[in-house]
Amino acid sequence: MPLITLPATGQYGVLADQAAQELPLNAWSGVRNMRFRDGYSERFGGEAPIFTAPSITPYWLAPYTTSTARFWVHAGLQKVFVDDGTTRTEITPGTLFTGAQDDRWTGGSLNGVLVMNNGKDQPQFWGGNIASDLATLTGWNANWRAASVRPFKNYLVALDLTKAGTRYPHMVKWSHVADPGTVPTSWDESNAALDAGEQDLAETPDLLVDQLPLGDMNVVYKERSMYAMQYIGQPFIWRFSRLPGDVGMLARGCAVATPQGHVVLTAGDVILHSGQGPQSLLTGRMRRWLFNNLDSTNYRRAFVTANPNKNEVWVCFPAVGASVCTLALVWNWADNTLGVRDLANVSYGAFGQINYAAANSWNADTETWDDDGTAWNQDEYSPADARLLLAAATPQVLLVDTSATFNGAPIAATLERTGMAFDDPYSVKMLRAVYPRVDAAAGTQLSIEVGASMDAERAPVWQPPVTYTVGSSLKADTFATGRFLALRIRSSGKQPWRLKSIDLDIVKQGAY
Repeated sequence: MPLITLPATGQYGVLADQAAQELPLNAWSGVRNMRFRDGYSERFGGEAPIFTAPSITPYWLAPYTTSTARFWVHAGLQKVFVDDGTTRTEITPGTLFTGAQDDRWTGGSLNGVLVMNNGKDQPQFWGGNIASDLATLTGWNANWRAASVRPFKNYLVALDLTKAGTRYPHMVKWSHVADPGTVPTSWDESNAALDAGEQDLAETPDLLVDQLPLGDMNVVYKERSMYAMQYIGQPFIWRFSRLPGDVGMLARGCAVATPQGHVVLTAGDVILHSGQGPQSLLTGRMRRWLFNNLDSTNYRRAFVTANPNKNEVWVCFPAVGASVCTLALVWNWADNTLGVRDLANVSYGAFGQINYAAANSWNADTETWDDDGTAWNQDEYSPADARLLLAAATPQVLLVDTSATFNGAPIAATLERTGMAFDDPYSVKMLRAVYPRVDAAAGTQLSIEVGASMDAERAPVWQPPVTYTVGSSLKADTFATGRFLALRIRSSGKQPWRLKSIDLDIVKQGAY
């Protein structure tokens, strides 16, 4: 047989749910710390601390911008801080917060005012003055609590209310309209002169979870259903209508908006929808893999965020046995590919603009001279770019795709493909050499292993690894014989790399 080419190694990404022998030739059956974009397989970028290490473990992050400053908010269980890249300020009110790890913060920016809620204490707001602390939300009844409070248009919307100790898990409650630069003055649904009101979405028995704007509507997610909340004005203010699909949201924070619509982690899938019906992103690809790896005890600590700089959605979740997020299933919405990335005990992630000086100084650069892959005077952090930040239990706040290491540790990356029969599952083949085409700095080393099995249902027998050095190696000479061949490429160094295509030197040996 002549050389066989595996072209465009990033075309399909990883398809772990399918039988390996049924995959397209340039698809992967297993990966770790690899993303797939522009037709290539690419090792994930690293991460590095962007702020001084927090004094508390952060469980929530949010960007917040005023006319004079750009802050990042990080909230723990009891305290809240804001950081402008130079100075960190505590804005905890006089009484410490009482939420637990599973009482996830919600909130956002309403008319330029930061709003926060943890479900256990009264919702809070902050106007951006570091001389002032958070304050209890104006007009909110001291005997009320809400699982989710988020801004939509010029209103605040609360879900799953508890009033004087009685829970109303189907209730959607909204405030009176707020003037620019202020929070709502009232939540009194009994005052006909105000826009404030409430409504139970009890058509379905499942409970309310969270909400996220989608264009001109606010999508209210229950556990297994979705509702559109659209503004219609007086006297009803909002119209609620059931959206197609018997799917909802797994836990608070498990949805993110993208240019193609909402990406939502449900109780059994990851879906994409723009209000017209859900589309599975994982069926036949990684759906079984995700839920086999998701911890059944701490699944509510999963969250979904975006990395707009790379056109990616990150579905972050605790792997089996973990109490915080240790893995991310990454979907690229431009290429429709899936990759997998390790997480360093992450509790939350958010994206937004960052202070240029916070990440583009000598002090902020954690790489050694030999390991740093950026160019001299390279502007890696445009202030206009939305960047992904992760809250880690270390405690730290980490900037993604800013380093060649995972916070100083080398990145162990793997591409694996088993079950390659080359349209001839009955013939024995001998794989003699691998010719990878790699974009990487000269001297970057990859470990290449080949394996084989005589039966599609048996695991391959792997041969000893061979080192391939970019810039000096032409090929990796190795041998494996069987009906179904396997290939594994690994790296553990600090230099980034991407794989374009591969040639395999294969000799057919007959039926036995």
